[in-house]
Amino acid sequence: MASGFLQWLKRLFGTTSRTPFPAGAGPARLLILRHAEKTGDKRDRGLSEAGQARAEKLATYIPETFGTPDFLVAAASGKKSDRPYDTLVPLAKTLGLQIWADLDDEEVDDLIEALADTPEWRGKFGVISWRHSDLSRLIAALGAPDGTYPDPWDPSRFDLLIDMTFPGAAPPVVRQIDPPF
Repeated sequence: MASGFLQWLKRLFGTTSRTPFPAGAGPARLLILRHAEKTGDKRDRGLSEAGQARAEKLATYIPETFGTPDFLVAAASGKKSDRPYDTLVPLAKTLGLQIWADLDDEEVDDLIEALADTPEWRGKFGVISWRHSDLSRLIAALGAPDGTYPDPWDPSRFDLLIDMTFPGAAPPVVRQIDPPF
């Protein structure tokens, strides 16, 4: 318990630089992205035309550039937004995968636990679509070293991808990717 509390404190104060996954648990690679563009109408829960176009392009770009994901995760749809889920729909259709969307974007610790504890995700490649308000916190909780990701996340950025690989107990390797669209 003290160990978990210490890890929580490290994540809270941004000093963690180790994987949150115990040995033999968790995915090998995650591609993390913000949902695609919104319309600007606060009552509209979906993607704009530009956002729909981005989601369609990601359905081709991700497998061609990074390989075929094994699982997809989106922040749960809420009163204000379906966008994280909607962003992954074209990719899910292309690959024949389901989108796991059981957690709200604020439930970062629960997502980390799910990533560690879901046997079919162990050692696999997953894509996560999240809301910008909690993206930096999610990436930090995944053990990304400070300075390897935007913190805070620029609310105008819908195009940045964070590619994280988890080489055992070492800190994850983090790359920021700017797709060509």
